[in-house]
Amino acid sequence: MKTGKRRGPEARKRAAVAAVAPYQPQWWVYAIGFAAALGIVFGVYAPAMNGPFVLDDLYLPFMAPNFPHALPAWIGGLRPALMFTYWLNYQTSGVETEGYHAWNVMLHWMDAVVVFFLVRRILQWAEVDRGRLDWYAAFAAGLFLLHPLQTESVAYVASRSEVLSVLLFNSALAVFIYRRNQAISVGAAVGVLILFAGAVLSKEHTAILPAMLLLTDYFWNPGFGLSGIKKNWKLYAPILVGGAVGGAYVLRVIRNNPTAGFAIKEFTWYQYFFTQCRMIWRYLALFVLPVGQNLDPDVAVSRNALDLGAIAGLLALVAAAAAAWIHRKRYPLAAYGWFATLILLAPTSSFVPIRDVYAERRTYLPFLGLLLIVMELLRRWKASGGTVATVLVCVLAVEGGMTHGRAKIWSGAVALWQDTVMDSPQKIRPNFQLAKAYFDVGQCGDAVAQYAKTAELAPPDFTLLVDWGLALNCAGQPEAAL
Repeated sequence: MKTGKRRGPEARKRAAVAAVAPYQPQWWVYAIGFAAALGIVFGVYAPAMNGPFVLDDLYLPFMAPNFPHALPAWIGGLRPALMFTYWLNYQTSGVETEGYHAWNVMLHWMDAVVVFFLVRRILQWAEVDRGRLDWYAAFAAGLFLLHPLQTESVAYVASRSEVLSVLLFNSALAVFIYRRNQAISVGAAVGVLILFAGAVLSKEHTAILPAMLLLTDYFWNPGFGLSGIKKNWKLYAPILVGGAVGGAYVLRVIRNNPTAGFAIKEFTWYQYFFTQCRMIWRYLALFVLPVGQNLDPDVAVSRNALDLGAIAGLLALVAAAAAAWIHRKRYPLAAYGWFATLILLAPTSSFVPIRDVYAERRTYLPFLGLLLIVMELLRRWKASGGTVATVLVCVLAVEGGMTHGRAKIWSGAVALWQDTVMDSPQKIRPNFQLAKAYFDVGQCGDAVAQYAKTAELAPPDFTLLVDWGLALNCAGQPEAAL
């Protein structure tokens, strides 16, 4: 006969839960999965690994012939954390592109690992089925890793600013959401602040992190209230002080910067805002159906609210935000994801003008918010586990195949600019870059014809005339060159 005290109701409840709890993978299961993902992403981006330096790559400081080799010269200017990674590249690769591309792919993979843990914790907070947590988080990380919309951020060397800054940004967010208690400890707050500083020193758009932390606290700490925000004053107080200093610096920069700020002459801040009301929906459309990607699209500016459907885009954004707020308790993942997307797009898609009104790489930071909207849809799919897993794997396979195809376009300057000109035939820059690409590979006749076509789009400037003359001389037409 057994003796001993009978277990109380709470103990019996815990035992019952343990008996039916889903299998929790050990660390080595995650390690194998992450290692497999690393091999897959390198395979997907293999065609672009030896791709050339293009556009802003050619104006990176280390491309200058007499740039100093000493580390202080690299990190003494703008974005020192980013430039430090280029310095490390330069020590082993010089100006050979393969090493730079390999670093970008490796950082992108690290981003995906962090996204896995971010999504997994948020799914736990949303009380998603424990048996599918890892599947859903793995799908989110895989989508982040393999989506064609990410290609520009990964294959474009200068876009390491996106990949590195978002890695540090998401890591800071991960430290914040994996804290042991609702009120953040001093150690965790210091960790967030260090990673935040690294993110901002890689690219300035990550200065939006405090808004993301506040949104997270409001939604999840604890449940839809302001109390969570008050508990984390140890983090928000130093951010407020640092933000005041950083904000003053950023304001000074955007007042006088000719490519990003209020000194741009091509359009006003409100025209840029109206244009972004259209561009945000274009980003969302490419996330859902990544067809028609373009490195340098020819985008018309909305000169007023009624121009080119800007008012429709604005009203749709307001309606979506209102719906997310009204239904935030019923659909917390989608609501949180939508507001996160808008917040993370704000540095580039609001009212601070940037000369290029659209760029695919600007979706890299808000990609997390879009993934959480997908998670809301996925959690409500009532199909069997086997069906769900099969469909998700197939989706990732298709996305990876499309990204591999896009990486092939990034394998050479001629292929890249031919693809761009096909979609933007009337835009000067891609036509000019295609002519230069022809010249660089020795196709001088093609370069001459392309420079002539470019000159038809607008009166040629000094740079075009010089390069056109060089191409004519290369093609055996010295008189025409002179």
